[in-house]
Amino acid sequence: MKAPKKLLRSEAGIALLTTILLMLLMSSLLIGFVLLITQGQKMSGMNNDYSRAFYASEAGMEKITADLGTLFNKNYAPTAAQLAAISAQPPVISGIQYTKFNGTSGYEMSYPGQPGPPVATVATIKSGTSPFQDMTALATPYTLTVTARTQEGTEVKLQRTTQTVGIPMYQFGVFCDNDCSFFPGPNFDFGGRTHTNGNLFLAGGSTLTLGSKVTVTKDVVRTNLSNGFPTTTGAYGGTVNVTTSGSGAPYRALGYSEGSLTGTLGSGKNPAWPTISQGAYNSNIVTGVKPIQLGIVTLGTGTKPVDIIRRPLPADAPVVTQQRFFAQASVKILLSDNPADIMNMPCVDGTTQPFELRKLAQPYATLQANPTGDPDIANLKGKLAGKLVPLAMSGAGAAYNPSSPAGPAGDGYWVAPNVAIEPGFLKIEVQAGSSMQIWPCGTWQDVTLEVLGLGYVGRNINPVAAVNNTQLPVLPPGQQGAATCLEPFPNAIIRLERIRDNPGNPAAGAIACGVDALGNILNTGTNDFWPNTLFDTREGAIRDVSPAGSIGAGATTVNYNKMVTPGGVMHYVELDAGNLAKWLAGTILGSGHNSYDPLTAPNDYSVYISDRRGNWVNGLTLPGPWPPLSFSKNETGEYGFADFVNSTTTNGCPDKGIETAEDLDVAAGYLFTYGQDPGHALLLPQLPPKYLGGLPWTGGYGSLPGVPNMGTTTTGVGANVFSPYPACSVTNNPSGLPLWPGVYIIHANEARENPTFFFRRAVKIVNGSILQTGTCPGTTSSLTLKCGLTIAAENPVYLQGDYNANSGGNGWNDPHVASSIVADAVTLLSNNWNDVNSFSSPFSTANRNASDTWYRAAVVAGKGFSFPQPSYGGQDFGTDGGVHNFLRYVENWGGRTLHYEGSLISMFVNHQAIGIFKCCSTVYSPPARDYNFDVEFLQPQLLPPRTPLFRDVNTTGFTQLLLPQQ
Repeated sequence: MKAPKKLLRSEAGIALLTTILLMLLMSSLLIGFVLLITQGQKMSGMNNDYSRAFYASEAGMEKITADLGTLFNKNYAPTAAQLAAISAQPPVISGIQYTKFNGTSGYEMSYPGQPGPPVATVATIKSGTSPFQDMTALATPYTLTVTARTQEGTEVKLQRTTQTVGIPMYQFGVFCDNDCSFFPGPNFDFGGRTHTNGNLFLAGGSTLTLGSKVTVTKDVVRTNLSNGFPTTTGAYGGTVNVTTSGSGAPYRALGYSEGSLTGTLGSGKNPAWPTISQGAYNSNIVTGVKPIQLGIVTLGTGTKPVDIIRRPLPADAPVVTQQRFFAQASVKILLSDNPADIMNMPCVDGTTQPFELRKLAQPYATLQANPTGDPDIANLKGKLAGKLVPLAMSGAGAAYNPSSPAGPAGDGYWVAPNVAIEPGFLKIEVQAGSSMQIWPCGTWQDVTLEVLGLGYVGRNINPVAAVNNTQLPVLPPGQQGAATCLEPFPNAIIRLERIRDNPGNPAAGAIACGVDALGNILNTGTNDFWPNTLFDTREGAIRDVSPAGSIGAGATTVNYNKMVTPGGVMHYVELDAGNLAKWLAGTILGSGHNSYDPLTAPNDYSVYISDRRGNWVNGLTLPGPWPPLSFSKNETGEYGFADFVNSTTTNGCPDKGIETAEDLDVAAGYLFTYGQDPGHALLLPQLPPKYLGGLPWTGGYGSLPGVPNMGTTTTGVGANVFSPYPACSVTNNPSGLPLWPGVYIIHANEARENPTFFFRRAVKIVNGSILQTGTCPGTTSSLTLKCGLTIAAENPVYLQGDYNANSGGNGWNDPHVASSIVADAVTLLSNNWNDVNSFSSPFSTANRNASDTWYRAAVVAGKGFSFPQPSYGGQDFGTDGGVHNFLRYVENWGGRTLHYEGSLISMFVNHQAIGIFKCCSTVYSPPARDYNFDVEFLQPQLLPPRTPLFRDVNTTGFTQLLLPQQ
């Protein structure tokens, strides 16, 4: 074996150098790897730090956006202070500061008008097939900027541009929260946009024209009415024209087979509908749009659209309270049987208790002497300068003496002497205008005695000759027109009673108005005053048929068609709109003008009224959360009788079974009635609500002190008052007793002077042809407007005579203000209306003749549910009456014109005026309808005060601002 070769010296040097070079290379690689890892770790930390800053900034952006949206839902005109509060509350995230490099806030909001309140501008909405597309809105742009900074100094800055959008409700010509129906006989072209959150039923006897965009949440039905009646018959063989341009002509007729369904509800989808809707009509009649809801629905828990006119509950969330007309009003007028039901609501002046009306239900001499030294009586006596007169009391003799069936021989009173006819508690308040931005209630001041000090008694509407006030006069045989008696209180804002037909004891042959030539009240006996009442045939008639038959014989005969039913006798508070406007403007001196709101002008003025006297459920446990109960657990704000459809019976007598149209509260199958039937578990026991003499009705019909014993038979005193109609006998009405809403009052005139046994409260608006509300600044310094007037009532409203327009003037060219009426139901009464004719001709329109009358106001009200047409019913029986009958009538309008301009908003189901639609025999005969959409509502500055808004918040841009790190 050979020995290894020894390396040469030169080779050994090269190996060493190579080794050294390799070691240097490996060291360099190692250093590179270390540097790479270190830099990567540093970069990773920087990325993590940046990510934390970015997501923190994004979280802040979402919070400030959400807070703005919540505020806008609460208050569509937020204040600068409210917006500043949002900017002062960034999210709290560990290790994150919302500051800029210089230490100032990095959580910012900017808007037009800053540092004052935001300034809205008029904008047009562009958003595809949205129901708001192309509508005018009040839009306010906001720029939201959020800068988030980590502890290491990494900063991320995001910016979003957004806008709050308020779409005024009255920009719709017709809006229905439930199904919407059109089926007018004559030509009908109302104008304005149409939207329904339900189904749309389209038919017409002549030509129905829809000249603006139509949006529908559910389906369009062309083949049937809402009650199922086929429109392919001759009665509804007219043309339904729908715009193809979105603004009038050209039109295209919508054929019977061109609904979104192949037939009526329950049929299949029409496969041609997309082509018809989007093609033939250029998307001017579309289905499947999202429902449009009020803020009170979207923000509340279990709240409903009707809550905008209901009183708040003691436990109301502030966000719900603020949505109610109750809280937004300039003036509110509240009446209840229990003062606690008023004082325990939010937004009430707690320093002054409600005024007890029984204080005024005393004999005249007692009132003047004021032996107890009552400060309220002394106050009113001074204000009324000797005109302090009693509120209506029973003027019965030593023993009350209802008329005998033979005729009105007695005084007609059903209750004992000196019992108050209209008791209860009254509270009237004004809201300090400058406080209206204090969310949600503002500051309120009690003005009850001030308003009563302007008067509370109305004129005699039917002066009668040679009959003294110890007798019940006979009703006039025919049309009397309007009485010419003077108003005893020409400046009165509310009237709680009126002078009776035959006050005092006039000389033989004299016509007694009860006032002298100056309007001073002449007679002040306890029986010289009667409550304000009218008979509403729609509410009082079970079917649109004059009742046949009679009681008695010969000279004692009384026909049923001359009687009235207690369910239709409406006891109302009269609101003088002309005097109200003057009081608010300061023309009539007082506190009214204190409610002027300089911040949201021209949103002055709004009035809220709720009369719940007699709304008594006696502490019952309800089957669900609705209807909500008041503080006393006795008030519901609802009529309480729902067995009114009974479609299986021709005569409409209560059948004690619930139908869809009777389930007003969707109360899980419970039927709300008066009385109790143990054999039917679905009945909710509820006694007839009544509050007389300060004593609640807690027992049976004969247990109320001072009330005749009606008993369980038709014998005794009660037989002189009520007569059960043979078709609806005692055995088949819900209570099993003679007294229920459908019993007949033998002598109709007695209903005018006696208390109501049921919750039949209403508001009548009068003298509103010219509304002198004063001036309010507009949205620009160059525009000065008349202040508007909104009247909202929880009860049904009767609007009598020209309103916001003048029959003797230039029609729609007359001076007017932005106005709206919001109520459970709205019935239009002509210039020729007189309450007495509704009692003398209850089931015939022959003596209820209307005259041409003008009305200009947006109307928000309820309507009933539809139900299937019974075999015996007419073609429209079971419908809700359609858009053309949404405004109710109770007169003979044949040959007369009803001029109306405004916006028709069906927002909820009636809860008090529940009478089903009836036409056209006993209730009314239709007018020539001069109906028009008020195009002034398309200008936001010309909208009525406190117009409800459909609200939305839209993002218009989003970006990250890249800036060098500071």
